[in-house]
Amino acid sequence: MTFKQTALVVVLAAVTAFGVSQYAGRGSTSPVSGVKKETAFERVMRTGTLRCGYYVFAPTTLRDPNTGALSGLSVDMMDEIGKNSGLKIEWTEETDFGNWHTGLAAGRFDAMCTPMWPDSHLARIVLFTRPMLFASINAYARFDDHRFDGNLAAINNPSVTIISYENNPAERIAKHFFPKAKIMTLPANSPGGLGAENVKLNKADIVLWDANGVFEFSKNNPQTIRNVDPSHPLKVMPFELLTRIDDPQLRDFLDVSLQELENSGVTNQLIDKWEQTPGSFFRVSQPYINEMK
Repeated sequence: MTFKQTALVVVLAAVTAFGVSQYAGRGSTSPVSGVKKETAFERVMRTGTLRCGYYVFAPTTLRDPNTGALSGLSVDMMDEIGKNSGLKIEWTEETDFGNWHTGLAAGRFDAMCTPMWPDSHLARIVLFTRPMLFASINAYARFDDHRFDGNLAAINNPSVTIISYENNPAERIAKHFFPKAKIMTLPANSPGGLGAENVKLNKADIVLWDANGVFEFSKNNPQTIRNVDPSHPLKVMPFELLTRIDDPQLRDFLDVSLQELENSGVTNQLIDKWEQTPGSFFRVSQPYINEMK
């Protein structure tokens, strides 16, 4: 074989190897078989069923202790999405703040259908939809503790303990606004009212929460915690659904579905139905409203 022939063989082998590597890298899970893994969106379209993960948090998702039946704002909203799209909505797996991402990443369900508060920390591992609604996060102290009334800056003190939950946006909000305060972190799978219970029992001074969560806690614990500065919420948080980080098609489908409910007035009707105290939920503003005035 001549030098030119040898060089040609080497070049052709390199080009072939490059082509194989490029083909194998295009969304395939096995470079050997080249079989592409089915996305959640593709599975939903193939089966006609959207599998929901959820956690119990009033009034978005509630579970009847006797029958196990689910109800709430997000349940009604997903039912409406199912009707509009012709999909069956299956509430597949109950989760908590400690294990929801594991179930989603493993494909045990297609989307988190109880909304969550988005932030950039969680956006590294999941995709968030457009907002369903908004709610304000406020600082709550014991009912007889007036140290922070109208003075949120007083919370930023080493003598103050804020209670929160592991891997929860409220913990990151606390660290941002009150870096000098102590943070007592509860396990991620703790009951939603345990933070407020610790404030009530004087084990912590402040819990960051939204009005609906406080309303639910106060049903059995009247006049135990209160908003120290109602005029100045710490942050307004959107309530959004979640999909896997590698499944933008399903996220886009849910975006369109949620927008359809907003434009038809269904979202506002459901908020009116499930809002526990007037003004505790903020509606998504429509961009065309000013044009119609």
